[in-house]
Amino acid sequence: MWLVLLSSLFISLMYLNTIKKGMPVKRWLLLSALFGPLAWCLFNVHYRRALLRNVGVKACIWRP
Repeated sequence: MWLVLLSSLFISLMYLNTIKKGMPVKRWLLLSALFGPLAWCLFNVHYRRALLRNVGVKACIWRP
């Protein structure tokens, strides 16, 4: 019971975060269902690396 509730909570939070940051939704929803909070850490690392790859290391990035 608790596992299903926590899994659905992480899926909904990850869905909102992937939509907000423009990342692929299906992949991250599946990972959040399987790994829970660990997927959140992986998502943030992946997003940061993709951002640096596209913008560059020495660029000034404004993120409110």
